Amino acid sequence: MVLYSDLTIGEMLAVFAYLWFMMGPVQEVLNVQYAYQSAQAALSRINQMMRVDLEPVFPHLENPFKGKTTVSVELKNIHFAYGEGPSVLNDISLLISAGEKVALVGASGGGKTTLVQILLGLYPPASGQVLFDDVSVNRIGMDVVRDHVATVLQHPALLNDSVRVNLTLGRDIPETELWQALKIAQLDATIERMDQGLETLIGRFGVRLSGGQRQRLAIARMVLTNPSVVILDEATSALDTTTEGNLHSALQQFLAGRTTIIIAHRLSAVKQADRVLVFEDGRVVEQGRHDELIANNGLYSSLYGQQQ
Repeated sequence: MVLYSDLTIGEMLAVFAYLWFMMGPVQEVLNVQYAYQSAQAALSRINQMMRVDLEPVFPHLENPFKGKTTVSVELKNIHFAYGEGPSVLNDISLLISAGEKVALVGASGGGKTTLVQILLGLYPPASGQVLFDDVSVNRIGMDVVRDHVATVLQHPALLNDSVRVNLTLGRDIPETELWQALKIAQLDATIERMDQGLETLIGRFGVRLSGGQRQRLAIARMVLTNPSVVILDEATSALDTTTEGNLHSALQQFLAGRTTIIIAHRLSAVKQADRVLVFEDGRVVEQGRHDELIANNGLYSSLYGQQQ
């Protein structure tokens, strides 16, 4: 336009100057728009959290764990569903005697892990009762229950700190007990080979450890809590068969006389139980000893018969 029309160079420079001054305010307007969208999304998440009901606080009227090595666990007519969805647990009633080892098996989505979360009070049942030694959790208090019921998950929660801190969780525990727990968990030799031993940093979520080492570290932490009831939810799924066999042998003495609930898909873990409960669609459809269920040619036999 400068070459072929009456637009002068000065006018062209003036246009560029005006555009330069306009870019700043336009960019600020765009930044306000981006900030508004981010704030709206954050406020939506905060409102969702504010709408979540607080956990009920039960009075400490009775303590069935006091002075006992272990207790029985009973569920009466438990119903549960996630929100408005279909029922996950349908009228579950079962009794696990004190000192008994019970395995919960079945296809994924059958309600096994949900049942564990209800035992720990993480999910309140729509109806029904959870009792320890015939005492309802409404009279015990969930904080007392969690002090005496230890859970080892398939993907345990680990702190971005040392092995020692992940074992003790800030408690003052003698080092001999720490090494004894690691020995039961088949992890003592691995920790001894580390340059800093118990002071070795394991990284966020235990990223510097393998999956099997994380599970064994969580098992050692469970041993140190000396629980009355132990729940193992796929706690050895990342271990090879040799290590898993050694671990079960070492745990056998520790778990003797303690009520234990085992959730597993491996037959080697299921065989550790005195009784097996088979879940399907939120119900217990079969129960009995391993060999009895195999002989019945039912759902359990279809799950584990080929592993015999």
